Amino acid sequence: MSELFPIIENVKVDLKSLISIKHKCDPGVCKGKISCCAEYEVCIEKDEVDKVFSHTPGAAEFAPQLKANGFYRNIFDETDDNLIAIDTDEDNQCLFAWRDSNGEILCSLHSHAIKNNLSFYDTKPESCCLWPLAIYNGSPEILTVQEDAFNFDCNKKRKSEKVELDPEISSIIRNVYGEKMLVGIKHAVSKIKKETCGLQSL
Repeated sequence: MSELFPIIENVKVDLKSLISIKHKCDPGVCKGKISCCAEYEVCIEKDEVDKVFSHTPGAAEFAPQLKANGFYRNIFDETDDNLIAIDTDEDNQCLFAWRDSNGEILCSLHSHAIKNNLSFYDTKPESCCLWPLAIYNGSPEILTVQEDAFNFDCNKKRKSEKVELDPEISSIIRNVYGEKMLVGIKHAVSKIKKETCGLQSL
């Protein structure tokens, strides 16, 4: 059904998945549970390295493991598929992660952004900003929901009659891809809503 996978701004969009998820980033809900900071290898494009590294001094105020012997560590490794991976610690946790006094796992790049009144979309890797959504390789690329996203308590299934984007998912799309992309996706969703009056018949 092509209406469920429209091509918008040169990206194939999995509409059914996008309208199926409700997301709220709240570190308190994953306290003592699985965390996105420890479950994934964070890979970035080479052109993101300078952006991330430029905010490392601010991040190190929260995550001192980013420094060793007074110098900032080289925490980037090139992968076999020509991407750059961020190193992890012995618990498989991203080196930018830190634990606050409540035991909640937080991103030091995100914390640095809040402290300095910056947008975390300008400090964090795109793959982290996009989560729980994900881009999969294809021709064109496919925007969908991370396949194991519902294993995390910050993500919930939406009721089938809710043929619309969750506000937080809309915010993610707007900030990562821009307003034009979001408008295109919302228009495609509205067409489905008019034609089906719900997902039950899809």
